[in-house]
Formats: sequence, C-alpha cells, structure tokens
Amino acid sequence: MKKNSTKLLAIFLISFLLVGCSTQNPGTAAFVDGKRITVSELDVYLNELREIVPVETNDRGSTQIRTVLALIIIGEIIEKAKINTNAQVDQNLVAGDYQALEQDQGGKDALYLFAANRDVPPSLIYKVLEQNRMIEAIGQALAPNDTPADQSDEASAYILDLAEQIEISVNPRYGSWNSDNGSISPPANVLSEPAYAVNLELN
Repeated sequence: MKKNSTKLLAIFLISFLLVGCSTQNPGTAAFVDGKRITVSELDVYLNELREIVPVETNDRGSTQIRTVLALIIIGEIIEKAKINTNAQVDQNLVAGDYQALEQDQGGKDALYLFAANRDVPPSLIYKVLEQNRMIEAIGQALAPNDTPADQSDEASAYILDLAEQIEISVNPRYGSWNSDNGSISPPANVLSEPAYAVNLELN
C-alpha cells in the first residue's frame, strides 16, 4: 500500500511540475533558441485556417495546433541556418513560386483551400515557399560545387543537426518537441490539451 502511495505521489509531482512549466511564461506556446512564440501568434494562424476549413472534432483541432506550431518552429530553425551559413535568397524566385502555385490551383481562393487542407495558414504560404528556397540556398552555401541533390542533402543534414543543438521547448499543454522529425508529440496527459490545439509541404 505504501509503495502504491509513493507511486501516486510521484505521478502527482510530475503533473505539478508540468503545470508549473506551462505557467512560468503565461501566453507562451514555445521557445526556439530563446525566441518566444506566443499563444496569440499561434491563435492568429489557427483562426485563419478555421475560417477556411472548420474543425469538427477536438482530436482534429489538437492535431492542427501541433502541426501549425511545429511549422512555426521549423521556420525559426531554417531562418537560423540561413543566417549561420550566410545563405542568400532571391525574393523574386519566391514570388515566382507563389504566383505559379496560385495559377496551378486556379486562383487565390483555391490556393488558400489547398494550403488549409494541409494545415498551412494563408499568411504562411509565402513563408513556406521562402523556406524551400532557403534550404536550396543553404545547400549552395555549404557545398557550392556539388550537385543540387547533394546540396539538398547537405542542407537537410545541417538543419537537422542545428535542431539538435539549439534549445527548443514547447508548452507541455501542447506536447513535446521531436527534433528527429520536426514534429510535436501529443502531451502525456491528454486532459491538458486545449479543446481546439502542422504537414509542412505544399505538394
């Protein structure tokens, strides 16, 4: 009986510590290398998505929150990799990518729906396309004489290694960060999830 009581106390203490972590920085969804991602910032993107594709279940809403938050975190990692490698991105290429994708989808509204069905908010579509070009530029900076395929491999390896090195913390209410695949795992205690809490490719 005493052993069971000790086990229950340990579980209670772990739960208490998790709650404490999430309240030390109220309004914080995550930190990436010291940079704060706020809940209000996350909510803006979620509201954009849900205006286009309403969420019908709590499970779907929770998955969507984790996906969008992971998308934001990955963007911060890629941005840091770009700065570290002094990679240069031609914004004309990004604008061309956006225009081509919009035309392929049949216009702005169709593009927004296409992206929203992949949990990419409309205001992040350009950013995702820019990140694709960032990865390309990082590869060129790291291995200027290699083939595009090898440059892509170099960039991916560098970004994954960087994700392991920098400090990334997610509010336990949303789950925990996985640097291996750039995703957020559900929280251990599903009751801690918000009632309503990202696929990173547009193709």
